[in-house]
Amino acid sequence: AGEAIGNLMRSLGPGETEREIARRASDALAAYGIHTVVNLVAADERIQKFRHPVPTDKRWERVLMVVVCARRGGLIASLTRIVSAVPLTGELKRRTEAAANVFAQLLSQTRPGATGAELYKVAAREYQRQGFEGEEHLHHQGGATGYRTRDWVAHPLSEERVHSSQAFAWNPSITGTKVEETAIVSGDEIEALTRTHGWPEISVEAGGRDYFSPDVLLL
Repeated sequence: AGEAIGNLMRSLGPGETEREIARRASDALAAYGIHTVVNLVAADERIQKFRHPVPTDKRWERVLMVVVCARRGGLIASLTRIVSAVPLTGELKRRTEAAANVFAQLLSQTRPGATGAELYKVAAREYQRQGFEGEEHLHHQGGATGYRTRDWVAHPLSEERVHSSQAFAWNPSITGTKVEETAIVSGDEIEALTRTHGWPEISVEAGGRDYFSPDVLLL
């Protein structure tokens, strides 16, 4: 899924509609035997307005976000990619780096035995530390995944616990940007499944190790 969507995003150019891009995303995944369960696209100002953007006939001009939940063999992986056809603004960079820090903190604490409520608090603290307090209330943060897009999501009262060999798709978002990848927890190790080879990444140190999240690609 990471390879299919990564290749698609690199091939895009301004002028295509969100609906056209959603169709191309579905086709790109289908070429790998993958069914698109969730297929979301937002262009330009719609990225700021909608965390879960249903594709429209709007043609993109500057910045584009594509979100997919991709199923093969019954199992679902989720990821988000953002590209820009214009030089990146400092604000977009700052917000994406802040979301990457939330993502890294979540991954660092996704260890067997941790509860969803504890992980939600990890995200909330990091949003506040990054200067974006309250963003956790504007969209879910993700959680365990497998045969559903999310088997459970982290929230303040979540009693579900992390198990070894369990997959997680975290998707912290800050108005105007989002970071999302799927990874498997194996004991104290985290294996990222949806990383796109050659895609720009943000490295964040958390809990004594480095974690990588997708950055905005400048076309």
